[in-house]
Amino acid sequence: MKPLKPKPVVNPELFSVEYHFGFDPHPAQQDAIFYTGMNCIATVKYEGFSVDVYCDGETRANLLDAPQGQVVSTLYSPSDFIDAGLDTDDALRLANEQELLDWINNSWFDLYCEGEHLDCVSHELDEAITFAKTYVGDEWVNAEMFMS
Repeated sequence: MKPLKPKPVVNPELFSVEYHFGFDPHPAQQDAIFYTGMNCIATVKYEGFSVDVYCDGETRANLLDAPQGQVVSTLYSPSDFIDAGLDTDDALRLANEQELLDWINNSWFDLYCEGEHLDCVSHELDEAITFAKTYVGDEWVNAEMFMS
């Protein structure tokens, strides 16, 4: 009987993340609403394996003048939210807590591998990147175990 080899260990320093919108994301803008309409946000790679992080869905929310109040404006794009003063995750969270946003649609992050939808949904970019790293790391481990 062939002895079992130890499971390969992923080296976190070997991951690469390439953002596709020309700049690194702002740390205070992790919510998917800040990336609505940008499609492929990032590609995460590890030892020849890669997965894309997309921002899927549409965003639409009514900004209210008070809880259950009148609609001040309807927000669709990241710039709509930023122009309304909802330019960080904290500002967005506070408006939600104060019931000043009436959500109709929201966007989300999801993973795609060579066009295949992986249905790995998250609402914050850092979480999506973590999911992507886990995915490509697991794919590498599976390949290494298969080849040994």
